[in-house]
Amino acid sequence: MTAFDVSNRTLTTPIAVEGPHGPIRLKWHKLRTQLAEAPFKRSNLALGWRLGASLEIDILATADGRFAVLHDPTLGPSTTGSGRVARLPIASLGGLFHRDADDAPDPDAPVLSLAELVAPLRRLPRAPSTSLQLDLKLLKRHTLPESAIAEAEAAVAGLADAIVVGSHHLDEARRLVAAIPGARLGYDPMLAASRQPALRDPERLLRHMERRRPGVSLAYLRFDAIVAAQTQGFPLVQRLLDLGIETDAWTVNPGPAVSEAILCTLVEAKVRQITTDAPREIFRLMRSC
Repeated sequence: MTAFDVSNRTLTTPIAVEGPHGPIRLKWHKLRTQLAEAPFKRSNLALGWRLGASLEIDILATADGRFAVLHDPTLGPSTTGSGRVARLPIASLGGLFHRDADDAPDPDAPVLSLAELVAPLRRLPRAPSTSLQLDLKLLKRHTLPESAIAEAEAAVAGLADAIVVGSHHLDEARRLVAAIPGARLGYDPMLAASRQPALRDPERLLRHMERRRPGVSLAYLRFDAIVAAQTQGFPLVQRLLDLGIETDAWTVNPGPAVSEAILCTLVEAKVRQITTDAPREIFRLMRSC
């Protein structure tokens, strides 16, 4: 990437939009700045780190107790590899690449360990507002091996004040945060809500969050769950703010399900962060709210 490319992207890639209740961060889902690009591009991580963006990567434990930066439990079809991640050692992922929307491998998006991906960050300037969410993915009935926790601790040493650990699996996320002093904790209750239909009621979802409140600073809620609560007249996001928990609405991308009215509802609900693969388009649509 040339100096001109970096300068141009710095000017055109938004990290937040100003709302009536304060700024709303636009989190780059899977490090994407455009919907069609491959996930986990190294250049996007470096750019966001300098700009002060909210960034997100997904991490999965491999067979030998290491963390790989991957979203899915299988390598195919989103990468050039195949096989279940939990059955593969980290060394077997070398030479693989993530694919873009046209199914083309992206040389800027190799499949890396957590340690490999974040290592260059220590040499880069970091804006004060930068955050990097480690979205912890777990397979059913699996717990984190101690070796993976130790590796993550070493990988982000010196960067902990920028780290957020988020997951559906709160107990395991707590274990990881405990090993990274200074990191923040986020909880996504949507998996629990899918298994317990009663939690689709916003008041019950709030009580679910209240019981799990200690240490949690971010709630990750599907955007349609937030809109439904607002439509029912229940201020779920505000009630979470009263508990000291900010809300991230996921995943908000351009398309038939995301109108300007939906975005304005999220703004009025007082979400503090929106997860998106298309920050430019969402920024443009939100400016009318």
